[in-house]
Amino acid sequence: MPNKRVAIIGTVGVPANYGGFETLAENLVKYHDTSLLPDPITVYCSSKSYPSKTPAYLSAQLRYVPFNANGVQSIPYDIISLFSAVWNRSDVILLLGVSGSIVLPLVRLFSSVRVITNIDGIEWRREKWQGLAKRFLRFSEKMAVRFSHEVISDNVLSPNM
Repeated sequence: MPNKRVAIIGTVGVPANYGGFETLAENLVKYHDTSLLPDPITVYCSSKSYPSKTPAYLSAQLRYVPFNANGVQSIPYDIISLFSAVWNRSDVILLLGVSGSIVLPLVRLFSSVRVITNIDGIEWRREKWQGLAKRFLRFSEKMAVRFSHEVISDNVLSPNM
């Protein structure tokens, strides 16, 4: 079986210096490295958060995107990362978060990449989001659920919500 090219998208980057998704990405890269897995792995990183842009971390190739990975800039950050992963012929994309999932219909239409999305709970229900941001996150989550091959959630929706 040929090697699968894997891309991890939606984090600030590795080495981890921000939060949970970054820690997940770093742990996956460490496992990939110590297990000597032959499949190439690429992690997309925010060039705003890594002044010295090293080309690799352990066994992972790093690609830098000129946006912040959080806040409103996470939308173009994730979209550019998704298109880059498709352009670079990734076989599997691990998308952490839903910011860029609005382009998943195009990704699915124009590539055969398998998309696994961790939707990070029910982000749009958090009190910190209001108005347009809340509606955008809800729509993005729906797109992620509809157009991902696999969905991972950190939160189970209760019947009362």
